[in-house]
Amino acid sequence: MLYGVGIGPGDPELLTLKAIRVLKEVDIIAVPKSKTDGESIALDILKGVMDLHGKEIIELTFPMKKNRDELAASWNNAKDEVLKQLDIGKDVAFITIGDPLLYSTFIYLMEALKNNGGSGIKIKIVPGISSVNAASASACIPLANSSERLAIIPATYEEDKLRQTLKDFDTVVLMKVNKVMDKVIPLLEELGLKKNAIFVSMAGWKEQEVVKDLDTLKGRELDYFSIMIIKKS
Repeated sequence: MLYGVGIGPGDPELLTLKAIRVLKEVDIIAVPKSKTDGESIALDILKGVMDLHGKEIIELTFPMKKNRDELAASWNNAKDEVLKQLDIGKDVAFITIGDPLLYSTFIYLMEALKNNGGSGIKIKIVPGISSVNAASASACIPLANSSERLAIIPATYEEDKLRQTLKDFDTVVLMKVNKVMDKVIPLLEELGLKKNAIFVSMAGWKEQEVVKDLDTLKGRELDYFSIMIIKKS
């Protein structure tokens, strides 16, 4: 059995009871990391709430690159390693920050398995608190209510699509906004929405930051775990 286990946005206390139970019961915990010689952020979170002494851990590298060939090679390597463990009858839990089915590394692994003869593999998902939920809670701002429409999109969207989404939805959550802040702020000014935006960095971590004055962010090097919530009402 392969489990996709969401471990929350960063605060170890936000792991669910079910996630902890599953991780204690499985034979192997698979952890993603972005560099072969780096530490796994997901594993560091887990260490804050679980004793991993004696637990078998396998590390899978998913580099943060845009080259599709390099990414595909990483996904295939991860797929092969997981398949090897499943084939000998071991239960594997792949941990991922946030929720396994929302902009998650686990999705790539799951698709690689399904596309390469792994359609018969049993997969169970243990949902986790997403960074979107954590950011909303940190800023104490509702994501949607009643008939309001909510969009969650990468901030790296093409500008025309981003503009249209901001026009069409009552609340828009921009993921990975750190790299495109110089594009996003002028667009919000153009649409008269800058005062409706809240920036949240490292939601659920001790380094968490909530910013309402977007001008203070100009020229800053922002963390990868950055989200912006734009709510019209």
